[in-house]
Amino acid sequence: MPDDELWKQAKEKESKVNKDFFLRLHQESLQDHYDLFFNSIARSFDPHTDYLPPAQREEVDIQLRGNLEGVGATLRNENGFNKVVSIVPGGPAAKQGLLQAEDIILQMAEKGANPIDITDMRASDAAHLIRGAKGTEILLTVKKPDGTKKIIPITRDVVQIEDTLVKDTVIDGPDGGKIGYILIPSFYRDFRKTYSGEDARNATDDTRKAIKELQKSNPEGIILDLRNDGGGSLNDAVDIAGLFITSGPIVQVKDSTGKIQVLSDDDANIEYSGPLVVLVNRLSASASEIVAAALQDYKRAIIVGGEHTYGKGTVQTIINLNKNLRASVAEEIGDLGVLKLTIQKFYRITGGSTQYKGFGPDIVLPSLFQHLQSGEKYLDYSLPWDQIGPVTNTSFSGKPFDLEMIRKMSLLRVERDPGLQAIAKEAKMAGERSKQTAVSLNLMDVRQRMEEACEERKGLSDQLRSSQAELYDDRQLPTADGKDMKKDVVLSWKEKLTHDPYVREATNIIVDMKRQ
Repeated sequence: MPDDELWKQAKEKESKVNKDFFLRLHQESLQDHYDLFFNSIARSFDPHTDYLPPAQREEVDIQLRGNLEGVGATLRNENGFNKVVSIVPGGPAAKQGLLQAEDIILQMAEKGANPIDITDMRASDAAHLIRGAKGTEILLTVKKPDGTKKIIPITRDVVQIEDTLVKDTVIDGPDGGKIGYILIPSFYRDFRKTYSGEDARNATDDTRKAIKELQKSNPEGIILDLRNDGGGSLNDAVDIAGLFITSGPIVQVKDSTGKIQVLSDDDANIEYSGPLVVLVNRLSASASEIVAAALQDYKRAIIVGGEHTYGKGTVQTIINLNKNLRASVAEEIGDLGVLKLTIQKFYRITGGSTQYKGFGPDIVLPSLFQHLQSGEKYLDYSLPWDQIGPVTNTSFSGKPFDLEMIRKMSLLRVERDPGLQAIAKEAKMAGERSKQTAVSLNLMDVRQRMEEACEERKGLSDQLRSSQAELYDDRQLPTADGKDMKKDVVLSWKEKLTHDPYVREATNIIVDMKRQ
């Protein structure tokens, strides 16, 4: 492509980037700046003490619950218009079928009320308006991709955020047996319903159901995947760990006065007593660290993953800033939001904190995250690691396993595994690139570096693809440039497991545990 055409495209692209930036900047209100100021003060105490304005508090609640009440559509602001990016499967919009991806929402109105123009409105503000109580009807004026306009009525309902919910499946083991797999993306619970005595969907009940379902297949073992799990409900962390042991302490909690409380699993029932492998990585934090560390301390499971977990070992509480206001004052100034305040610290039953350092798995595998400065110790004002006394506990009474022997067998497999070796090579190169802080301004140098990076990524993709080629039958994974495909392949989360080298090694470890 000629240089003058490249310059033209670059100017158009940068012009659009700057236009979008200033559009977002002009949409900020004075209240937004107040909120940022209040949050800056709160964050000076530790990384997890925050001021949350009302809208942000709502988002936190949604993440903890794993659901919301609305129409089930994801929005993105493009050139001042709020475009539908995707429709949530199973949600009201999906069931009705009239609202679709690529539609632009121009107006919204409650039934019987005047419409509100949401053009030029921030996507987050538009989404807040469109959400509402289950059973209420909303009218959306949309512009279709062909230019036609329609008014679409949708009755709001509960929308489950599937990406946050527990999932399970059965995968084939290397020896022909079946192995159960449970993914816990977060430790969710609807606390409002729980406190009011209503049935509230939560991670513990869903994990228990998953275990019962998997046991119908008589699996050789179960993989508990906590990778990228940022935590959530402390109660569910304790209860989920308790599903795999008879009973006993799970975690210790210390407050600022030095008072220590031991949180235990008091239920003597055990849902599953067979071989168990827990997958973690650099982004496993908080509640997921509690579960994995407890199962490691009880010698109940083999923990597999990167060099260490995130290291978020603190407890927060929510303080409603409206609670002690007189009714007249609250009406005058409006909703003040909440303060999320760090009040306690986690400690393992052995006494060491999960704060700052995280903890190391029993078997360390190569990781693309290992060069990243991601974790509690890289955050400003993070609390230090310390330790307290251990609490009495009894190791798991089930079939023991020889960890050292299993570790040696895993190391031999990793050295022969093309996928994991490709990851190790890419991680090493990524670490070296991260140290190269000088950037050339010469166009040819930039192009050469981009081509080299593309070749490196393609090599990694080819290695991962070839290491699992026998699983594809007549299909092929797309190449790095998207060409030379036999046909388009969109893999479901279940299919992706068969190509995940970490899951593959976890299945091998379960077989090793079973054979001992």
